[in-house]
Amino acid sequence: MDSTTTLILVAIVAWIGQIALGFFQIRSFNRMVQSMSQKGHVKIGRTKSRWKARTLIVVAENDQQTIVDAKVLNGISVFARPKTLDKIVGLSYPLSAAVMNELAKGTQEAISVAYEG
Repeated sequence: MDSTTTLILVAIVAWIGQIALGFFQIRSFNRMVQSMSQKGHVKIGRTKSRWKARTLIVVAENDQQTIVDAKVLNGISVFARPKTLDKIVGLSYPLSAAVMNELAKGTQEAISVAYEG
């Protein structure tokens, strides 16, 4: 086997691995959204940038518009997993400036997008 064939095979294996890992990440995300939807109304927002690492936030609110659960997913790889965002649980939107300043810029943008329209 020459080096070109080896390179093509490595690229194909890497591509298949990327597809498989992406599938598992999407499945994990869908399960998370499903479990959060049982807690209340779900809002999803993500950063708009194409060139920076994306941040995705999922917020569950009860009927009184209080956040009962919030998870954030950020990163550029398929290995990113959702993490609980305890800083906003128990609060209601709009969040105070003090709380927003404690959050990362990407998380702030994703929250704003989640609550648009």
